[in-house]
Amino acid sequence: MTELPMADARQNDKSRKIIHATVAARNLAGAANNTKWNELISHFRQRPGWRPSYRSKSIKGPRSDWDVEWFYHLPFPFAYVEWFDIGLWEQAPSLGVLLPQTYIDHTEEISTVVARIGFEFEVQADVLRIWGYLPKSYEDFPPA
Repeated sequence: MTELPMADARQNDKSRKIIHATVAARNLAGAANNTKWNELISHFRQRPGWRPSYRSKSIKGPRSDWDVEWFYHLPFPFAYVEWFDIGLWEQAPSLGVLLPQTYIDHTEEISTVVARIGFEFEVQADVLRIWGYLPKSYEDFPPA
């Protein structure tokens, strides 16, 4: 069986130099590390059933679109991740065409996992944001 990529996948000397230079130029401070990111990745890969959507913002580029694939589509290497958003609500099965859509709120479950890992994070509306670097960026974060 092939090993799945983890937080440091695709990291090499060239990317380390770019990350270091960008962090220094932007006066950023690290708030996460590969050990924490790997715990998060492993948790959601092992979770049965529903997996939350996510998106991220690189220290060198624009934010990504929302995705739900936790095996190969993640923002590798995670050392580039300025922030990482996790969607907290799961769309519940429809009860009928005329009834409003309902959602299952996973805020407590996901917040507990993220806090146990030791990330710096906040929840606003239906999104949990983990900061990979400080100072905190609230770019594209839903209003409280």
